[in-house]
Amino acid sequence: MDSNIRNKYTFVSRKDEDWASVMIIEGKFKDVIYKYGKVSIPKEEELVDGHLPFRFEYDILDNVGMTRDKFDEEFFNLIGDILVDIIDDQEEEDNFEHSTNN
Repeated sequence: MDSNIRNKYTFVSRKDEDWASVMIIEGKFKDVIYKYGKVSIPKEEELVDGHLPFRFEYDILDNVGMTRDKFDEEFFNLIGDILVDIIDDQEEEDNFEHSTNN
């Protein structure tokens, strides 16, 4: 994962929304705003090739005029890295809530 990932995003919020969204602030996807949906973090017994592959949903809120085909594997990997950074930060702050709800 990119060690400077925190320099690539910031949180933004819209009036009357409960949760902040994420805005990418540099690179190919600069100014794209999206939010995460359901995130599934696997258990250690689900280890695949030395990795814990987690799943997440997301919605792009502002595509800054980019067509759907531009949101490729590079985008998915970037927002995955951002999500890992957010989760790590929340765990460090002891501000992470685990839920078994679907």
